[in-house]
Amino acid sequence: MQDSVARQLTQIYENCAACEQRNYSVQVQGRSNQDYLRFTMLKFYVYLSSSNGNITMSEIAYLNDALGYSMSADQIDRFNVSSKITKYSLKDSLITMMMPFLKCDLETVPIGGMSLQFIEFVNQAGLDFMTCDRSQADRLVMRDLSAIVLQLRNYRMQYITDWENMVREQRRREEMAKNRPVVPPQGGSGNSPWGSSNGGPSGGPGTPNQPPVQNPFQQNNGQQNQNPQQKKQDEEMTLEGQLAKLEELTGLQAVKQDLSSLINLIRVRKMREDRGMPQSAMSLHMAFLGNPGTGKTTVARILAGIYKCLGVLSKGQLVEVDRSGLVSGYVGQTALKTKEVIEQAMGGVLFIDEAYALTTNTGKGDFGQEAINTLLKEMEDHRDDFIVIVAGYTDLMEEFLDSNPGLRSRFNKVIMFEDYMPDELLDIFKSICTKSGMKPTKEAEDAVLEYFTLRCGMNLDTFANARDIRNFFEKAITNQANRLAAIESPTNGQLTTLTIDDVSGIELN
Repeated sequence: MQDSVARQLTQIYENCAACEQRNYSVQVQGRSNQDYLRFTMLKFYVYLSSSNGNITMSEIAYLNDALGYSMSADQIDRFNVSSKITKYSLKDSLITMMMPFLKCDLETVPIGGMSLQFIEFVNQAGLDFMTCDRSQADRLVMRDLSAIVLQLRNYRMQYITDWENMVREQRRREEMAKNRPVVPPQGGSGNSPWGSSNGGPSGGPGTPNQPPVQNPFQQNNGQQNQNPQQKKQDEEMTLEGQLAKLEELTGLQAVKQDLSSLINLIRVRKMREDRGMPQSAMSLHMAFLGNPGTGKTTVARILAGIYKCLGVLSKGQLVEVDRSGLVSGYVGQTALKTKEVIEQAMGGVLFIDEAYALTTNTGKGDFGQEAINTLLKEMEDHRDDFIVIVAGYTDLMEEFLDSNPGLRSRFNKVIMFEDYMPDELLDIFKSICTKSGMKPTKEAEDAVLEYFTLRCGMNLDTFANARDIRNFFEKAITNQANRLAAIESPTNGQLTTLTIDDVSGIELN
């Protein structure tokens, strides 16, 4: 076992004990947290090994050393058969093990990191286990590991979201109860719970002597976190922060799965590199294929940050261009213009949107091919600290990749971005509303879902996924403004509510 993974396991054992001290345990057949952790990790290792064939002697030695067992091959086989380990039962066991950590995390402000440490340990332990007997990790096993980790992350985020919503609702009810007008009893006496007739102990007459409601998102000493914006930026620049941003995106499950496998592959390569193992060259240039508004640029920006955190790129910035940013109208100028853009992107990712436009006009006087030739050379010369992602419509991008023998071979990783489903578009609409301080009524949400269900079924060339949602939201805000203009002094609730009238009758091009 790699030293870093062994240290992580030691920390997880300590977290198990800390959870039990707070009375958070797995509560499974009287097992302690530590015992259930060993049992679950045994299932985890056996599942990974069996999914790629029979468990090997090196793998047996690894899991015995890691977990303190002395099991033979026959014993492990019997355990595998009797436990009937599947990816679903393994997921349930891992979630059960994560729950004490997650409950402890919610007692800490800001929310603690025991559950994140557990998920990171599972991922690193799986990657380390796959290197103990194989020169190259099996792709199917890698995908299984990525799926398991992704499910744990999604479960954790949903659990925290549900808890935060519950806390907000509880605080809202407490505030309503506190602000509800109460008539104190007449006359007042020394035994009155409202204090003396001269006024309550908190200042004003009739003010109940109640302690202030503790904000669950403040530090334990009641003070706000210092410089929260800087803190948020620091958290986002960690690998965990970047992965969280990727997972928070609506939909895109296939994209997340593909990228999770790629990230794990890079981490395994890093382990082999640290151990002096030989490995073949690997290209990280990609092609993102899909319709407009499916999140290609957003994912590219997050991926640049992930590569920075993994040490693949030195800076991790994203430079976005299209044909006009690379091609000039004069002989010899295109190569210079393309090199300037590449220089800006060095150490990060160059994202070329609608890249097929570089090969659309191949007649005399077009310099798109000059830009491609310059790009291919720089990609080869700076392959260690420069990544290019080309993006555009699926059919046109396929033609683009086939237009030059060097393109298909260099952009050999193709990620497909499917159109959003109507319910996903509604989720995006609600997210935009939340970020803008707005709240649609249930009737408005139903109308939005109905509209985009019809729009998705029309297969329009102009359909732009999330961009359509943003345009729809802007028109809804305009409708709301026109409706409220007739009200002399609208309430805060009216100013922040979108009704069915606001979202009805909107037509997008």
